[in-house]
Amino acid sequence: MGQEYLWECWKHFIQDVPLRIDALIVNGDAIDGQNVKEQGRHLCEVNPEFQAEGAAILLQPLLQRVAPGENGIRHIYVSRGSRYHSGSGAGDEEFFAAMVHARRGPDGRHTRPWTHLVVDDVLFDVAHHQSVTIRYRSMPLEREIGFFLERCGRMRQPVPERAVIVRSHTHGSYRNYTECGFTAVSTPAWKLQDAFAAMSRYPNRWMSAHIGGVGFRVQGTDVEVIPYLYEHPAPTCEEVL
Repeated sequence: MGQEYLWECWKHFIQDVPLRIDALIVNGDAIDGQNVKEQGRHLCEVNPEFQAEGAAILLQPLLQRVAPGENGIRHIYVSRGSRYHSGSGAGDEEFFAAMVHARRGPDGRHTRPWTHLVVDDVLFDVAHHQSVTIRYRSMPLEREIGFFLERCGRMRQPVPERAVIVRSHTHGSYRNYTECGFTAVSTPAWKLQDAFAAMSRYPNRWMSAHIGGVGFRVQGTDVEVIPYLYEHPAPTCEEVL
């Protein structure tokens, strides 16, 4: 039932996404891996290479919408996810990224730990990882804005007028925090929560709210954030009569 629900959400998402995309970023953990903490429970396929092939097939409708830019370059990027899902050295995710012809980073790999893109007059700072808090859930995004400004200083780069910081990793829900022209977004995951995610660090407290993805429409320095959200199934409750 869970996989069927995800499939219905994905088909709806594909219908909603624009027919032309200037850049596509898969922001890490494109495959589930072998789910060693749960011994593969709930997985339809435990082989990461077959998972990567399936993910590449599902992504085809979006890949076909990425319009070539200058010199015929298609801007497709894959962020390097966590070792738990992506394998040691992100080898499993690298296999997936090569299949979808993701652009290579400075180290020659198809996956990137960090991606900086300029769209019109907006700088996009994209990476998979972020910190997590149980409460005050805007705090990690506030931190990311602070870290971003610190990096600009250490790199001796001028602070841009407009920047968008995109993070993932936490699975829980969509978050959007804006301060002084800087927008930080935490994306939901295309994954239903398992027992390990719910109870490993924050027992019985961390409940996912959304699954889905996030899009951006840019015009000059104006940025519209477009969340594509689907409700995560609620925890079950049994009645004793």
